[in-house]
Amino acid sequence: MALDLTGIGNENEFYTHHYLTAILENDLKGLFVRWEEHETQSGEKPPYDRLTRLYRNYFALRSRMERLRKPKEILAAQREFLPEILSALGYAFKADHKELSSGAVIPIIAEVAKKNGVPDLWGMETLGPIAENTDPLESLFVSIQYETIEKDSQLTDITIAEIITKKVFSLEEPPRWIILLSFSHVVLLDRSKWNQRRFLRFDLAEILSRRVPATLRAMSALLHRDSICPQDGISLLDTLDESSHKHAFAVSEDLKYSAREAVEILGNEALYYIRSVRKEGIYGKDMADQLTRESLRYLYRLLFLFYIEARPELGYAPMNSEEYRTGYSLEELRNLELQPLTE
Repeated sequence: MALDLTGIGNENEFYTHHYLTAILENDLKGLFVRWEEHETQSGEKPPYDRLTRLYRNYFALRSRMERLRKPKEILAAQREFLPEILSALGYAFKADHKELSSGAVIPIIAEVAKKNGVPDLWGMETLGPIAENTDPLESLFVSIQYETIEKDSQLTDITIAEIITKKVFSLEEPPRWIILLSFSHVVLLDRSKWNQRRFLRFDLAEILSRRVPATLRAMSALLHRDSICPQDGISLLDTLDESSHKHAFAVSEDLKYSAREAVEILGNEALYYIRSVRKEGIYGKDMADQLTRESLRYLYRLLFLFYIEARPELGYAPMNSEEYRTGYSLEELRNLELQPLTE
């Protein structure tokens, strides 16, 4: 059964879709075992359990924040919650400012540095009315976040995405990771993938309202400090990335041979029909070329349909419709094909 990642957006395939839904759960088992063993030894609750416990405070505060419009009020309210979620994920909340090489300043609320002092991760806070559900990447820093910083050094006129691209990731020694936090979203950026706009997005309201254990486990594993910036060794996220690439290559190899086999099966069935039903002769290279071309077209159409049915979030196939799913979908056709024909 596929891992339930509802509320976690895999934007532009930060990891391959197949890896996240079919492989990730198995690759995270070792981490979950270590967390459970740590709980047994120390009595400290694992990160996913701490995330689950944020539910009540989060929605009580969210109800109050729906009436807030002023940045100062929104900032004060969400800072009742952000330290809690950062703590659950292994980070310390600390409002600070970082001066960039250009002289501009950005506000941060968390930082993890390497042993040599170079930043490895920055946490940034974004503001926006709850009702607007603003994308953190399209948000702007506001003056209230700068406190005593001179106005000439503030970056309040360009989006967070532009700041990250032009000001942060272009530094001589930039952080590898950025976590953007608003009251509604958490966004994880990796500098090595940002040029392709590949990142992970976590919808807090969706995840905390559903409280599905598998989703909370995945969120805690993908965002925890020990997974991203371990004190020693390779980060878990880099290990997952390597595994994702390996499985993508394996799937491509399997698909190549399966596609060839499928074309052969389709072509042979067509030959059988021409010979046995239509009683026509088969001859010439032109017939072979045409048959290959038509079989490939048929195969690609099937692959396209399988893809859009596997990705209901794209909105092309009405997989939420019982009539479509049980009467027209390829999934149902596969189920029918597996039934033995007794008469």
